[in-house]
Amino acid sequence: MSELNAEQIVDLTTPGELQLSADGARVAYVLQAGSKKDEHGASSLWVVPTDGSAPTRQFTSGEAKDSSPGWSPDGRQLAFLSDRAKRGTAQLYALPVDGGEARLLGDKESKQAVKQFAWSPGGGLIAFSSADEQTEDEERREKERDDVNVYGERFKYARLRLLSLASNEVTTLVSQERHVADFAWHPQGTELAYVTWQTPELESLAHEQVIERIPLAGGEAQVVCRWPGSVGDLTWSEDGKLLFFMSSASHKAQSSQVVYCVAAEGGEPRRLAGGETNCALQLFPLHYQQQVALSVAEGLSQQLYRLDGQSGELSRIFPATEQEEIAFGSTDVRRLEDGRIVLAMARATSTQPAEVWVATGNAGEPLSDMRQLSAHHQELAGIPFVEQEAFYWTAPDGWKLDGLLLRPATASEGQRLPTVVLVHGGPYGRWRAGFNLSWGNWAQWLALAGYAVLMPNPRGGSGHGEEFAAAALGDVGGADYGDVMAAVDAAIERGIADPERLGIGGWSQGGFMSAWAVTQTSRFKAAIMGAGVSDWGLMVQTSDLPAFEQELGATAPWDGLAAQRHRELSPITFASQVKTPVLILHGENDARVPVSQAIGFHRALRHYQVPAEMALYPREPHGISERAHQLDLLYRVRRWYDRWLRA
Repeated sequence: MSELNAEQIVDLTTPGELQLSADGARVAYVLQAGSKKDEHGASSLWVVPTDGSAPTRQFTSGEAKDSSPGWSPDGRQLAFLSDRAKRGTAQLYALPVDGGEARLLGDKESKQAVKQFAWSPGGGLIAFSSADEQTEDEERREKERDDVNVYGERFKYARLRLLSLASNEVTTLVSQERHVADFAWHPQGTELAYVTWQTPELESLAHEQVIERIPLAGGEAQVVCRWPGSVGDLTWSEDGKLLFFMSSASHKAQSSQVVYCVAAEGGEPRRLAGGETNCALQLFPLHYQQQVALSVAEGLSQQLYRLDGQSGELSRIFPATEQEEIAFGSTDVRRLEDGRIVLAMARATSTQPAEVWVATGNAGEPLSDMRQLSAHHQELAGIPFVEQEAFYWTAPDGWKLDGLLLRPATASEGQRLPTVVLVHGGPYGRWRAGFNLSWGNWAQWLALAGYAVLMPNPRGGSGHGEEFAAAALGDVGGADYGDVMAAVDAAIERGIADPERLGIGGWSQGGFMSAWAVTQTSRFKAAIMGAGVSDWGLMVQTSDLPAFEQELGATAPWDGLAAQRHRELSPITFASQVKTPVLILHGENDARVPVSQAIGFHRALRHYQVPAEMALYPREPHGISERAHQLDLLYRVRRWYDRWLRA
């Protein structure tokens, strides 16, 4: 029996970006480690036949960052993005499936990254998006360091472009001063539909977005609809009459994701599915009539449905029965010419990391014929990972809630254990079935060290519809905090948690909840605030998603002295009440939750002489990615809880 070490966690590889060939015979995917050893990181492309007739085959070396595989319609080529020519700048390549070298597509002198691409249905064209090349004046300014950043003066808008495979020539289809954020080919390859933002900033997610369509034969673009919020997963129906997309139920960022459709000729989008008691996750084209496939979060489980564009009716594709013990991440689904459905997924369980699996079956019936195609985690064989349990409890106001519980196999019946409460991010996130172990998910890492790990899903998260998701608006640290504490009480009442050895921790919104909890109660003996919010007013001023942060904190500093709800919801306002030792972890280049949130809270704790430690990770954004930093973080997390919960 082996013991898990932090090196195995940060080196754990995960298959992602799965793409089925048009005939469903093969699946391509990206294999990437959870950490990077240099500035840019690396990943490789793999291919495996879906009938299991041959083992997985590595298609690229993995010395650069290769991503976004896309099959040509005839299945003979695999296009992908890679930064092999210039690290950090993704360019478009094509690789013959039967052997040969990858070739660079388009302008060999381009210095701008390709953001997204898609083959035309006929295979002779590839649409892609990228920013304009630097002008001579911009190059001169950069060289001479005459690079004053005036807001809005030099936005790098993504343009929609077209590459001819025959001539390798590139033309620009959409070039106005707006940002092309997503696009999709008409099923006949005659035109493209696309989504534009007002600017390339993430802040544009909170403003009007426009769906347009443009013919390849020439002519003006046509506005399909204007939409007050984000638009994602743009997808055509097979007959070209409908466009499907995902957006929020309330036109706010903190809201359940649902599916809409709109007539391609233009009109008012109508809501189709999601948001009642579940939440939409991802749309997939089915290439059949006016149907698409839809992945949905339902409580702790995940389901895949067929969605009818006229009636909004959902019929289950996978799994065949209700299952809470498995989870699938990256997914692709295709309906073949003979009517069969092929589903490829990165499937994980509580004790097995994600591997590539495939399921097949007849259209109109749930898929059940499953087989595993990859085996990338042999080095973890023999490690006694903890079986996680579904954990249910009732909130003070009667809401029925769910989460996960991990108890070490070495614990005896009725033994009260030191318990760590891990709170998920978002708040529109959730803990779910699957393999809960990474640099930022410490569930297995702590359970294997002898802790009970409680993973509650408080209101504000996904999986339970719009009323549940919207409950965090303007009230973070209110009823959602009550949900977390009710879960703790339930774990104590059931003889699981030792009330004298309770810890709390989490990343992002989980970091906020941990900081908030220690300002409201002294029941926790240790807390870890990972990239967490301490001041909602400052978040509105400095985060890259200001409108979203104001939705959570209710008000902004410029709203005046009478509107100070954000102060009432900020942990730093109540720092004088903290008695719990706090470990603060944060990336120095975090744009989502700027590092000032950590520094400010640490200063407040020092002022009140609270035991506190702050570790800042250079170069890191909101997620920690460098290998040495992830190792430090994992060992630091265990040491902190050991110090205060086992002393």
